[in-house]
Amino acid sequence: MTLKRRGLLFAVPAVPLVALATPARAETTDLILNCDPALAAPMAASARLFGKTHGVLVNIFPTPPGLILPQIARHIQNDMVITRTAAITDAVTAGTIAADAPHGGQWRNRLVVARRSGATDSAVTGRIAVADATPGSDMDGPAIVRNLKLGQGGVWGVIDTDEVAYLLLRGQVDAGLLHMTDIRANPGLEVAAMVPDSAAPPILYSIAVTKLSRRPHPEAFIASLMSPDGATVLQAAGLEVVA
Repeated sequence: MTLKRRGLLFAVPAVPLVALATPARAETTDLILNCDPALAAPMAASARLFGKTHGVLVNIFPTPPGLILPQIARHIQNDMVITRTAAITDAVTAGTIAADAPHGGQWRNRLVVARRSGATDSAVTGRIAVADATPGSDMDGPAIVRNLKLGQGGVWGVIDTDEVAYLLLRGQVDAGLLHMTDIRANPGLEVAAMVPDSAAPPILYSIAVTKLSRRPHPEAFIASLMSPDGATVLQAAGLEVVA
């Protein structure tokens, strides 16, 4: 069976990004972290740092934002989740994350209008790819484009920003709406314009240990993210430390 790329997200089981490390001593067993897809690269970099300092393997499962909390409710095992702060708050209210659970954050992921590296300014007025408002996305791309008064050459709606980056790198669109973390993860892309807060609400993330955690000391990874070295890694990957 042949699958189009935009169908792959729902057709293939989640595959972890594994951060490997081989220091002399491990303080605990491996950990499982679910994160928004836009956080896959920052979390992989953070897990590499954690592996070097703690000798712990972190398995990272990028998961569509709209599916992270339903997975917890259905007892799909994990130790930690990092997703939108509002979703973490909802999970505490629903009881899937304990109110006194170890937690941390916040971090901000800026939205940008992106283009291929070296493209001209006129590319912003051409075809633009955006993520539709679906469970696989954390934004209403068409609405943001309308607020920015872009898309004169046509708006190409897709399932998430991974596909936006894919279309941009292949030259099938002239511009795309991406997270700053997407830009940092794709050297072939650059920022054409920042998206102001007036066009889209800020995207803020927090991390928390879930009630499903079975491995010791997942809070050590949260502490690593919030350390000075952890902040440096996240900022290099495109996240701004808010608190």
